[in-house]
Amino acid sequence: MLRACRLALLGTAALVPAGQAADDLGSGRRVQSVITVQTVPVGDAPGHVMGVIAFGGLTFFANGAIATHTNPATFDLTDGSGPHRGWVVHSFDDGSTAVERYEGRAILAADGQKTVVEGTFTCAGGSGRFAGLQGEGTYRGERFGRLEAGANVYVDFEGSCTAPE
Repeated sequence: MLRACRLALLGTAALVPAGQAADDLGSGRRVQSVITVQTVPVGDAPGHVMGVIAFGGLTFFANGAIATHTNPATFDLTDGSGPHRGWVVHSFDDGSTAVERYEGRAILAADGQKTVVEGTFTCAGGSGRFAGLQGEGTYRGERFGRLEAGANVYVDFEGSCTAPE
């Protein structure tokens, strides 16, 4: 995980859009691992499962801020592909939080080793200096390995999310 975080930090410098506001949390990279996952077979077709997953890790924002995050989500997958939705709660050293809601799709690669995730997000408030956070954007990333505890994921996101002053 440490190596992945270092690589993510190095890659984040390329994500900083020109002229982005210092307090804009809409762009960056999230690096996370699966903490827990629970799946239930639906039973209507082979390979169809629904489940709940929790991720945790670090978010490197394009404005230079770094936060820890938790990311609970649900999914509905057939043979590893399908829709997902969830929430990300970013926690900053000063006690402030920033919350985003997302939904998208997971697409399992033909070799079964990598899953592309992509979709949209909406900033849904926060606390402290991010109270009233609003905005939206898109994301794209990859999960490496099977959908189980310990699997690693990175997500690049781009948009604009700011709090009223």
